[in-house]
Amino acid sequence: MKKVLIVGGGASGLLVAINIARLSNNPISVTIAEPQLFLGRGIAYSTHDRDHLLNVPAGRMSALVDVPDHFCKWGNFDPNYFAPRFEYGKYLLATFISMQLEHPQVNFEHLQDTVESISQHNDNFQVQFKDSESKLFDIIVLALGQGRSIKHPELERFKGNPNVINDPWRDSIAEFEGTLACVGTGLTFIDHALSHLRKSPRNRVIGISRNGLLPEKHLPKRAAPLEVPNEARQSPQAMRAFIENASDWRAAQDGIRHELPDIWYSWNEAKKSEFLSKDLRWWNVHRHRVSPEIHLELDTALSEGRITIVKDEVVALQEVSGHLSISTRTSGNFAAKAIVNCLGYEAPGGGTLIEKLSAANLVSPGPLQLGVSTNYPNHTVLNSEGKNVEGLFAIGPILLGERFETTAIPELRVQARDVATEIV
Repeated sequence: MKKVLIVGGGASGLLVAINIARLSNNPISVTIAEPQLFLGRGIAYSTHDRDHLLNVPAGRMSALVDVPDHFCKWGNFDPNYFAPRFEYGKYLLATFISMQLEHPQVNFEHLQDTVESISQHNDNFQVQFKDSESKLFDIIVLALGQGRSIKHPELERFKGNPNVINDPWRDSIAEFEGTLACVGTGLTFIDHALSHLRKSPRNRVIGISRNGLLPEKHLPKRAAPLEVPNEARQSPQAMRAFIENASDWRAAQDGIRHELPDIWYSWNEAKKSEFLSKDLRWWNVHRHRVSPEIHLELDTALSEGRITIVKDEVVALQEVSGHLSISTRTSGNFAAKAIVNCLGYEAPGGGTLIEKLSAANLVSPGPLQLGVSTNYPNHTVLNSEGKNVEGLFAIGPILLGERFETTAIPELRVQARDVATEIV
């Protein structure tokens, strides 16, 4: 019986498992190595706050490529509804469990452990776990999810201080009354800012970022994506011009977004680097939109002065008389009781399993040294010599350098289906 190991039990890993069950006609053993108790949560869906909503409407969140209304039917949701992220984690796990019951030819095991190392062993892979005995597998899927939180040097100096949160989705934030400061003003900032304000009418939030930009909003009903002209694929400038000059910029960006992995892959490293240095924040503000109801709540908090946005950079942090003193480059000092790093996450890399695989020449870095390389458009990992490592696959944020758009469910479900197809 073929033995498969999926490294990571968040959304990416569970989507692969679901698709293996659906596609496999023969007996197959699938082990999911995930240290967390619950599968399908990962960083994205681990929150228990029901006011933390998906930033994609329910009609586009099906786990199954060929059943686009699967999530809507599961929760009896309108296609334009923005469901709580916690509910989506429940949906992924429920879908996985139903697939287990419907496809008994697949033997699933959740190994609540961490993979320490992987090495080739004849035609198999020898896997060393942190707490379990080593095992042999025929196939491995790297579904590692997000990497480490992007570091801010001043906040890192206070590592271990309960009032300085360096990883907002892995570290807990104690409730308090007073002012919360956040470094970064993207989606994570909005989640934590509004959560803090809801707890007390006396609470305030300061958001500090170098560009001072906030995410755009979704419309109540999504328009069909626009067809992308060939000239818009040629460079970052042409792509941005197409979106900005379109009669409906949202529909234009949605059109680009569906084709972005192919567009990104066709660009050379100079174009990729140009996009990341000049256009990334602009892209993220427009691409990662918030629901209309969250945007209204945000606008209200801004107009009432409960949220203050500071276009600046944090250069120093000190503890002074029971609060934090935050110094910015040009805007002066601000006082807060706690501060949260909302800068986002890196592609999985340094200090992780990927670094060990790279040292063993089993993987090669992706473009711009982000993530790993595969035999695009397929998912077999390439070794240090650029050759296929048969039986070793990658999915999700680990493909950031190669595909860029590789973290949201509309892309992950396609990747998961394709990986599962290659496996079975």
